[in-house]
Amino acid sequence: MELSRSRLKLERGNLAEERVNLAIDITDVCVRVCADAVKDRYPAAKEEEILERVRKRIVYGRRREREV
Repeated sequence: MELSRSRLKLERGNLAEERVNLAIDITDVCVRVCADAVKDRYPAAKEEEILERVRKRIVYGRRREREV
């Protein structure tokens, strides 16, 4: 019985870790998509400007999300 509980805790822990890793991967993809959109819109922008514009888009999206 104790072995089963320990195994279940391990499996739950792995599932939680997998979810966190998936969330991180999804976030990375979203940021890359946003950066690509900024690069398309501002082709002459330097890396620093691109990062700043991506940050602004993300912050704007979060603010907008709270307002709705």
